[in-house]
Amino acid sequence: MRDAATQCHDLQYNPVFPDHRVQESDMLRSPQYFLVILALAAITAQPTYAQDKTKDPKFVIDLETPAPANDSKAKEPVNTGGTAHAPIMPPFGKACSSLGAAKDGYRDFDSPVSISDLFGAPIEVITIRRMGVWQEKPDREALRKHIMAVLNAQTVEVSRYADWDEAVPLGIVATIQFYDHTKGVLEESSGHVCFSDYSGTLWWLRIPVPPKPQP
Repeated sequence: MRDAATQCHDLQYNPVFPDHRVQESDMLRSPQYFLVILALAAITAQPTYAQDKTKDPKFVIDLETPAPANDSKAKEPVNTGGTAHAPIMPPFGKACSSLGAAKDGYRDFDSPVSISDLFGAPIEVITIRRMGVWQEKPDREALRKHIMAVLNAQTVEVSRYADWDEAVPLGIVATIQFYDHTKGVLEESSGHVCFSDYSGTLWWLRIPVPPKPQP
């Protein structure tokens, strides 16, 4: 019995079989261990919106109420010529310009990039505030398809200002809500586009006029 106990005692403390606690302590101190921990932390820190990037954003129509006419306009004499004056509409780009003044500069790309990608973050909700020419006959599905065609349109250059001379009528004005509930703006009229990206930078460009889907 004493020989067996001695053998067991020698086995427990045999240097050929080092204590597992020593191995664990060495592992915790190793640089590779910390690199693995940092890699795992980076993976878990990836934003969850990346998995939903290809999902179409929610589409909402919530039109702004037109501002009431002021007293000076209400007291203007009635036009007797038989022609009705169209209400004065804000010019194209006013919603964008309200977020910041236009600046010199542009950005070009080696290959075409979609407007959706230029926003810089996944779009969660698109809320239509004004519809321009669509106001006459709003069609929710046709309008949604039009907006998606604008977002999917590709370009190789964007500018920090409206790089055109022609007059542009007011078109679609939309509020863009990103995955983290921060907001931007999108305007489009006859292929003229301005928008504020995720960082708040304003961009202007022209794209082929998206065809209006038939109802």
